Amino acid sequence: MAANGVASETNADTSTIQSALNACGSGKAVRLTASGSNNAFITGPITVPAGVTLWVDTGVTLYGTRDPNVYGSANALITVKGASSGIVGGGVIDGQGGEPKVGSSSSFWDDNGGGGSSPALIQVSGATNFTLYQITLHNSPMFHVKLSANGFVVWGVTIKTPSKSTNSAGTALTYTSAHNTDGIDPGESASNGYIVCSMISDGDDHIAIKGSSSSGVTNLTIAHNHFEAGHGMSIGSEFTGGVSGIKVYDLSIDQIGAGTGGGSSNGIRIKSDSSRGGLVNNVSYSDVCMRGVANPIFLTPNYSSATGSDIPHYTNITFSNIHVLTGGNTPTVTLDGYSSSYINSVTLDNVIIDPTLKLTASYTNVTLGPGNVNFTPSGTGVTVTNKISGSSTPNPCTNKWVTF
Repeated sequence: MAANGVASETNADTSTIQSALNACGSGKAVRLTASGSNNAFITGPITVPAGVTLWVDTGVTLYGTRDPNVYGSANALITVKGASSGIVGGGVIDGQGGEPKVGSSSSFWDDNGGGGSSPALIQVSGATNFTLYQITLHNSPMFHVKLSANGFVVWGVTIKTPSKSTNSAGTALTYTSAHNTDGIDPGESASNGYIVCSMISDGDDHIAIKGSSSSGVTNLTIAHNHFEAGHGMSIGSEFTGGVSGIKVYDLSIDQIGAGTGGGSSNGIRIKSDSSRGGLVNNVSYSDVCMRGVANPIFLTPNYSSATGSDIPHYTNITFSNIHVLTGGNTPTVTLDGYSSSYINSVTLDNVIIDPTLKLTASYTNVTLGPGNVNFTPSGTGVTVTNKISGSSTPNPCTNKWVTF
């Protein structure tokens, strides 16, 4: 593949790759490798069977088709189901979401921005013991990873979208033009999983936890990650099945490192409305550093104007050792509850925001301490319990900022 080129749609490897995956024994992998100057494959929708791993080798790019007719009714480029499957390797999977579609001057991202819906890059459905390791993901048509699995590990993954400044037609590609390109979305019945040691920069949520099935999302660890452009470490906007037992720690969110046009500049968000809310309980965020972020902490039950009977309610939400550094924005902290019948409960422990901030809060019981907090929430239905004891040192954010 030439630099900034597009893969020929007349040489698709779909059937070859799918046949290899189907013939592969459980516990083994299909490995895509370079051969001389040939360093790329192009595919339409494929399925990774149970027990099989797709391995994209270092120096190899697997491109997704730009032809919507090839996708047909498929919801993703790569679908994974069953037990003990994986996608690994030092190579790249590129969905070409910002490139002109075959027979059109518009892209999948343009479709998303106009209210349409494009395929995901990877969709994991009803799986167990799934592994996503080291792979780099670029330019998904829409969401990069939709993840519904009981038992999973996402480790050392890089998501960089857009991966270049212009497409092959010379059109500028920006974070804001990469509509709806969420990074990793544990959703439906995701549980007992890890998202660790990964780097994400995209045009929508970095991670969005969505619990819309009856079993919800439970027991996730999200640790040692670095975020640049994007809409934040999010829960929502739908979680009628509930979200609980989430631990987020050792996280950097660096909108300065993303340069200009870094998306909507959010940090930590829990977002929903009464049409698709529910209970979010027992969620902790610790050792988090942010800079250039407009909304470092954003808890809202009014994410949209839609209404219904599924009331968003956020309880036992803990923020500890959080440091927001100066850079580019006057940040806003939002701690809003739904009503006096649905009081949120939030603990702030050693939460320091360096720049002057705006603050809005309602219907929330706030506990401060034991570490210092340099702001005090107030508003309708807000009660504050001060348990700050002595002095504390703000998180130094040493070695937090990583450019990728």
